[in-house]
Amino acid sequence: MAEVSRPPRGEDPIHWMLLTNEPVFDLDDTWRVVEWYERRWVVEEYHKAMKTGCRIEDVQFTAVERLEPAIALLSAVALTLLNLRDASRRSDAASRQASTLFASEYIEVLSAWRYGKLRSDLTVHDFFYALARLGGHQNRKRDHRPGWLVLWRGWMKLQLMLDGYLVLKRKRCGQT
Repeated sequence: MAEVSRPPRGEDPIHWMLLTNEPVFDLDDTWRVVEWYERRWVVEEYHKAMKTGCRIEDVQFTAVERLEPAIALLSAVALTLLNLRDASRRSDAASRQASTLFASEYIEVLSAWRYGKLRSDLTVHDFFYALARLGGHQNRKRDHRPGWLVLWRGWMKLQLMLDGYLVLKRKRCGQT
């Protein structure tokens, strides 16, 4: 539940109103609606990942039965990138292993591209910036944090690289 705070001494309190079509009869109902509203920003970021990163509006399918699987797949990618972006902002990003978010093959392929050797010890921070770099982010001192479009470009390249890696891995194991 959100916390009610008092304004500093000598300051006027802020009064705000949240318009809703939900029935609100008591304080519990009020907090329920406020908590939904607090989650709005995650939903907004998800939609931004879908539109700006995954470019969902550029999909050219005209039949619903073709469009729905594409939206489902891109939704999973958007959530993956949203989780990565959020995890990269946490205080433990430099120590948390990327393997808590990604399968080992993703980490191996990205590390091989970025560092020239297969590594399984990338942190979330390392993975985030390596993926962004793969997507074209320069990571200069004055550059902003990578955005959705850069992450999407990096993800698409990583997917292609992963496909090649898995084909080679199968051939080495005698599978065709």
